[in-house]
Amino acid sequence: MSVVKHYNKITSATQVNVVPINTKKQVFNSMTLANIHSGDASVTVFLSNSTDNWYIIKDVVMPTGSMLKLDSDELDYDATVFNLYVKLGGSTPVDVIIR
Repeated sequence: MSVVKHYNKITSATQVNVVPINTKKQVFNSMTLANIHSGDASVTVFLSNSTDNWYIIKDVVMPTGSMLKLDSDELDYDATVFNLYVKLGGSTPVDVIIR
């Protein structure tokens, strides 16, 4: 069983730094994003540093009650260089769990 490393409930269109630079100490097994509302959610997951953003997924529409899972190969990045962000396209809440 995987240990939860990070978890967030994101409720607005403000981007959330779910894993700040230099805080990722182990390889992540997965990230799940769950739409916990009665409407569709639009989700973006990206890496960022002081010069640019690199998108893992961008503006993916998640229907009501759906879950999206990113595996370890999508989450393999240099934690000394990048922050990991999640941003919603609106205010439909999404739960984020990183294992």
